[in-house]
Amino acid sequence: MLDVIVIGAGVAGLSAAHKLKKAGLQIAVLEAQDRVGGRTLTQPVDIGQGKTELFDLGGQWVGSSQKHVMDMLRELGLETYPQYTSGTKVMQLGPGGKVRTYKSDIPSIGSLKGLVQLQLFIWKIERMAAQTPIEDPYKSPYARELDGHTVDSFARKHITCEVTVRLIDVACKVAFGTEATRISAIFFLAYSNAAGGVMKVLEAKEETAQEARVKGGTQQISQLLAKNLGDEIVFLSHPVVRVDQTGENVKVTTENGDTVEARRAVMTAPPNMILKMAFSPPLPPSKRLIYENLPIGHLIKFVVVYDRAFWRENGFSGEIVSDGGTESLPEGVSRGPLSVCFDATSHRGTPAIVGFIAGRQEVEWQGKTIDERKAAVLQGLAATLGPDARHCVSYTEKIWAEEPYIGGCPVVFGVPGLSFALPHLRSPHERLHFAGTETATEWTGFISGAIQSGNRAAIEVLKNLRPELVDENDLKGTCYDPGSILGDYRTNQRLQTDNYKVFIIVAVISMVTAVIYATLL
Repeated sequence: MLDVIVIGAGVAGLSAAHKLKKAGLQIAVLEAQDRVGGRTLTQPVDIGQGKTELFDLGGQWVGSSQKHVMDMLRELGLETYPQYTSGTKVMQLGPGGKVRTYKSDIPSIGSLKGLVQLQLFIWKIERMAAQTPIEDPYKSPYARELDGHTVDSFARKHITCEVTVRLIDVACKVAFGTEATRISAIFFLAYSNAAGGVMKVLEAKEETAQEARVKGGTQQISQLLAKNLGDEIVFLSHPVVRVDQTGENVKVTTENGDTVEARRAVMTAPPNMILKMAFSPPLPPSKRLIYENLPIGHLIKFVVVYDRAFWRENGFSGEIVSDGGTESLPEGVSRGPLSVCFDATSHRGTPAIVGFIAGRQEVEWQGKTIDERKAAVLQGLAATLGPDARHCVSYTEKIWAEEPYIGGCPVVFGVPGLSFALPHLRSPHERLHFAGTETATEWTGFISGAIQSGNRAAIEVLKNLRPELVDENDLKGTCYDPGSILGDYRTNQRLQTDNYKVFIIVAVISMVTAVIYATLL
């Protein structure tokens, strides 16, 4: 029998497996897809003249403040290079799709009142995020006030400029794959807290989320980890459909009927996919509630390759913020496809722009052909970067909603009224532990968060199977940390169990006493 089964061969699952194998445990990794990497995907893209080069069509950015991913990159021998940001940025928001340019961190929205409101709002939510711990958002002093608010409804309490509200909406669409009208305000603050602040999530400069890229692509992290584990440990095309816990073991059943047993298991599937599996005993109500209310975002990521970086030549950084505009739209589409774009020029110098079609725009444009999407994207780039954008070498895209075992991208998001249950994302279910970037407490939703979560779940397993290998410092942030809410949760569960045992013992003694007393009479 195995020691541990890891469900999922994305970054989180393979990080957990990597740590467990180094500890000498016998493990198996079961992956539903025919590849490793989860929401990281690096693929060859046509760069002209019969050549291709690798570009990221999934998660791609890392940053120097993301300790876990930077440590992993160093361990695997992978290098990074900075995201290009030099030059003028472009914004296209509001009625008429007017294009404006700016060079500061804060976009020029064409309204002094709106700009002041935006800056004041940013300062406000930065202060609030600092007091909204990702470990337990309901401990925030703002939890009860904001628990029923979306990001949009909260923003409108403080902002009257519609262009400013649209800018916030675009930021939400790219960060979460959905509109600000759907995201819980307290969830947004907690998510930002895990990154060290709201602007840390949104910006592309030193110590922010979009600071750097990995030479050769981020999927290499999973590919190298899987290679180190070996084919005898990592099993592709093995979708898990059932998890049974019986006595001392965990039995996992795959779609093709195979079963694997181990002493412990680690679940790293995206939260939106977990409820598609069967569990015995059933998942606790707290975990079911959270999974039922964490939808995943809608995102199409595209890479447009050019024969030269004309935007750099013209003094632009390649960064675009847009609500899509409303010019020349096909039937059934409310806005153009663009949300946010960045310079995607490779470390070898191949010029490219990367961008996202997100939220409602993704749903609408997904119904169109790839040729229609390509034409609309090039039209949007031409409107913002100039007419040279119409003439590309290639257009490549990834529709993440079409991934059957992921269902969307980039992350799941919390809806209003859910903040009290969020800690249960990380709580174990008997011998089943949970990881995945959404369970992270540092850089939740990012590659670094996935690695942190995998390490944390591995430590929880080691606490049970190899306790001599972990110390108190290792246990910080796990379900065995008395100082964390998960530690409190485990303690409460144990006390409830102990109290129940005491109740049974007292009841039995009382019954025996009553029988003896009746016999004597």
